[in-house]
Amino acid sequence: MPAARSLLFPLTAVVALWAVASAPDAVGQGLMGIGREGSRVTQSLPVKVGVGAWAGYDTNANTSAGGAREETAFYGGRASLRYAYVTGRTRFDLRFHFTGLRQDAGGGSLDDMIYNTRLRADLGHRFSQRVSMTNNALVSWEVEPDFMVAASTALRDDQYLYFYDRAALWLSLTNRLTAVSAYSIEGVNYESGRVAATEDRLAHTFSQQLRYAWSSRSSSKAEYRYGIVDYDTAPLDSNSHYLLAGVDHQFGDAALLTLLGGAEYRKYDLTGGKWKPYAEASLLYEVGGATTLRWLARAGLENNEVAGFESRYGIRTGVNLSHRITDRLAASAGVAYVYADFDGLGSAPGITENGVQGHAGLSYALLPNLDISAGYQFTNYDSGDADRDYVRHRATFAATTTF
Repeated sequence: MPAARSLLFPLTAVVALWAVASAPDAVGQGLMGIGREGSRVTQSLPVKVGVGAWAGYDTNANTSAGGAREETAFYGGRASLRYAYVTGRTRFDLRFHFTGLRQDAGGGSLDDMIYNTRLRADLGHRFSQRVSMTNNALVSWEVEPDFMVAASTALRDDQYLYFYDRAALWLSLTNRLTAVSAYSIEGVNYESGRVAATEDRLAHTFSQQLRYAWSSRSSSKAEYRYGIVDYDTAPLDSNSHYLLAGVDHQFGDAALLTLLGGAEYRKYDLTGGKWKPYAEASLLYEVGGATTLRWLARAGLENNEVAGFESRYGIRTGVNLSHRITDRLAASAGVAYVYADFDGLGSAPGITENGVQGHAGLSYALLPNLDISAGYQFTNYDSGDADRDYVRHRATFAATTTF
C-alpha cells in the first residue's frame, strides 16, 4: 500500500483525537492558518448542536475536465457542533460542520449523494511565562474545490479526504526574543483511483522561527522551513528549503497584520531544482463582536494538479466579511482569486489559469432556536486548457435549529 494511503486512517484518527484530548485554519502548501496561531476564542461556550435541512439549484454540478455541464436541483440535511473552552492558561475551540445532498448529475461520481464535512480544532496552552504551545488541525471529507486551501483540484470532480495539523512550541528566550519550533503534516486522498493516481500525497514541513518584539504591538521575524512532499503514485516528490522574513503588527485592539516573504528552493526528484519567490500575508479585523474581516494572500509553488507539468506557481488571495446587522439578522460575503502558472514539462508548452469564486449570504433568527438562511455562490474558472474552463452559479436555502 502506498505510504500516504497506509498512514491516512491512523493519522486522521490521531489528529481528531489530539484535537479532542488536548482540550479556520493553520501554514501548509495552501492558505491554511496564515496568521493563525492556536485559538482566538475569548470565552467558554457550552456544546451547541445544530441540525437542519437545505435545498438549492446548481447550474453546473459537474465541472470535471471535459465533463458535460449538468444543471440540477438538490436537497439534503446538515448538522453542526460548536464548543469552546477558555481558562487562564488554555484556549480550545472545536467546530464541526456536515452537509449531505442528493442530486442528479448525469451519473458518475457526483450523482446521488455527496458530502462536505469539516472538523477543525484550534488550541493554545501556556505552560509557564516562557513556554507555550499551539496546535491547529483540520480534517475534511468533501467534494467542493476550496480556492483558499489550495490542496484539492480546482474542479468539482470527486470526493476527497484532506487533513492538516500544525503543532508549534513557543519559547521566550528573553523578554523580547522568542523561538518558535513547528511541524506540520498535510495529506490528500481521493476516492476515485483516476484522480488519486495524480493527486494523492503527504507533505511534511519543519520550521524554526525567531521573533523579536520591538514593542507590545510590533514584532519582526526570521524563519527557515524544510518541506518534504511524497506522492503515492505520481513521480512528483520534492524537497524544499525556505528562507523567510517578516513582521507582525497589532493596530489597536481591532486589527492584526502579518507579513512574511522570501524565497523557496525546491528540488524535484524528476526534474531538478529551482528558486521561486514566496510570500504570505493576512489581516484580521474585528470590531465590537459584530464585524469580522479576514484577508489572506499567498504566492509560491503548489502541489495540486501538477501532473503533466514541471511545476505550478500560484498566487491566491481572498477576503471574507461577516456582519451582524441586528440581533436577528446577519450577513456575510467574500471573494477568492487564484492565478496559476504551469511550467511545461520538457518541450511541452505551459499554461496559465485564473479562477474567481464569490459568495454572499443572509441569516435570520426566526425564533430563538430556529434560523433561516439564503446563499449564493459564483465561480468562474478560465484555463489555457479549454477542457478545464467552467462557470457555475449556485443558490441555497436552509433552515437550522440549535440546541
